[in-house]
Amino acid sequence: MVSSVISDAGPIIHLSEIKMINCFSIFKTVYISREVYNEVKKGNLPGSNEIETEKFEILDLRSFQKDRSIYFFQKYQISSADGSVIVLAKDKVIDIALTDDLDLRDVLKSNKIRPVGSIGIIVRVYKYNKLTCSEAIRALDDLFMISSLYVTSKLIENVKHSLIEFDSKY
Repeated sequence: MVSSVISDAGPIIHLSEIKMINCFSIFKTVYISREVYNEVKKGNLPGSNEIETEKFEILDLRSFQKDRSIYFFQKYQISSADGSVIVLAKDKVIDIALTDDLDLRDVLKSNKIRPVGSIGIIVRVYKYNKLTCSEAIRALDDLFMISSLYVTSKLIENVKHSLIEFDSKY
């Protein structure tokens, strides 16, 4: 099991769209801010029921954290929900944040927080032997074909090739 992480809405939505929300089971706890929770729930987006499970812990920003979230929102021109992800990751000393948002990934890296997206989650689940190689490949194909995640076919093919290569070695 991987330590606790914080997530924005993207991986929750995308993995729910392809019926792979169980991939979050490799994490001890998945923290989400109230802003991320509201983004998913109010939009009735895929994952809105799944975030009600005990795997997800909803955190409310305190006033000083809201101020810092606004700072990130303004400085990096990201959403307030994305700002809350950064603040909570820093305050909880979490070194992995789950996101598929390229702008947020850049900001996280600059703040010494490692971003992991839906593809990386699937790869980790496979490497923890919770998915077979063929199940992981099918999930990657579904991310490309079914989910709302914008990803190139070349990236999916490269990751699938790496999984097959890794699988053949072990």
